[in-house]
Amino acid sequence: MRPDLPIVLRGVAMTLFSQVAPIVPTPFGQQTAGIAGTLASIAGQEVDRLADRLLAENRAIVAVVDAAAPVVTVVALRSRIAVAPAELDTPDIRISTLQAANDRLRALLIDIHAAVELTPGEGARAMEERIWAELVESTRRRHVEVMR
Repeated sequence: MRPDLPIVLRGVAMTLFSQVAPIVPTPFGQQTAGIAGTLASIAGQEVDRLADRLLAENRAIVAVVDAAAPVVTVVALRSRIAVAPAELDTPDIRISTLQAANDRLRALLIDIHAAVELTPGEGARAMEERIWAELVESTRRRHVEVMR
């Protein structure tokens, strides 16, 4: 048997919701079992999609960062923009490796966003809109269905 972690975690969540919480004698205990079930459900979804989400997000951020290059005038940021695509060439696809690259790319995106906000012109406004659009999409990628 091969343990399929998303299925196992959904099973744990359903057991906590349907079998454990109803027989716990205190409201606090019932609430705790419900919270544990919700967390197991969320973890099951994340386990299944996390590497894919991080890879997609890292690619999307690199695309936004590359597009920002003509608008950014801060020399230190321009040099960071130039090396940002290297973040896509990770030595492995472990979650910790992908998340570290994501953290660095997000820090760069934040710095670019701050610089663009201070830059006059329509190009800067268009880049602000593109950055906000990616942040909205990033939020959408993280959406989870909570089962009860």
